[in-house]
Amino acid sequence: MKKKIILFTLIGFCFSAQSQIDPVIKDLTRFNRPTTSQRAEVSQKIGLDFIKINYGRPNVKKRKIFGGLLEFGKIWRLGADYQTIIDLQNEYVIKGDTIPKGQYALYAIPNESNWILFFNKDTKGWGQYTYKPENNLYEFNFPVEKSPEFTETFTIGFSNTSLNNGEMYVQWENSRIKIPISISNNHRKEIEINYSVALGLNEKSIGYKYYLVSEYLFLEDKNFDKALIYIQKAIDTGNIAFYTHFLKGEILLSLGNKKEAVRSAIEAKKNLWPNFSNPEWENKIENAIINWEK
Repeated sequence: MKKKIILFTLIGFCFSAQSQIDPVIKDLTRFNRPTTSQRAEVSQKIGLDFIKINYGRPNVKKRKIFGGLLEFGKIWRLGADYQTIIDLQNEYVIKGDTIPKGQYALYAIPNESNWILFFNKDTKGWGQYTYKPENNLYEFNFPVEKSPEFTETFTIGFSNTSLNNGEMYVQWENSRIKIPISISNNHRKEIEINYSVALGLNEKSIGYKYYLVSEYLFLEDKNFDKALIYIQKAIDTGNIAFYTHFLKGEILLSLGNKKEAVRSAIEAKKNLWPNFSNPEWENKIENAIINWEK
């Protein structure tokens, strides 16, 4: 009798543990082996932190997928086997909704012209077989696009990323949806606090930190006036590297001051490091001197 109790306890433990572990690493209920729909993990840093996705990747295998294997209007686990889990390691915004840091299961209802995407709080289930609509926290509607190429293996990835924004795409067979993602206001404030603290430290590298803040303000916030203040602080505190002068030139050009922009490009050329051999940068500076004058 004791043996049976121990056996059932062990089996119960295995099934309980199954929903708490990373399926890529180990499955205690089955021996570790390659699976028909291999697991994958993809991650992308947007803002200060990463967005990570763990999902199963089924293949087309000469089947009709959308409107065939996956019926239009029916819930789908957005992958195969275990839940597809998205791990937001900071706060992000999708189509106006601010989604808190945390893990969510992804589901979708594919339709011919649009997909409905759900962020679901139950991350311990087994796909649509344990799906409960009352666990949905967020719902989004995305138009379906024709994918640029036929995709045999179901794929989730990222494209068009910048410092604070990006697109997550979901692609299979001949269909694709794109999900725009950006950092939240709280996430942005966290970035501002980080660089304010860093600039408050009196270190030898302060000039480079001024450069990094200026670059961020120039590229992401498009706050050219503030970016100019910080790039000048970088130069004034000893960061006279070619890339610093070149960034100053780009900022001045964006402010419409072509004459001063060219002067900064010339300073960048003067400050190229001795024995520096980088055709990309050299050509970039030369072209700026020529074209910014026009």
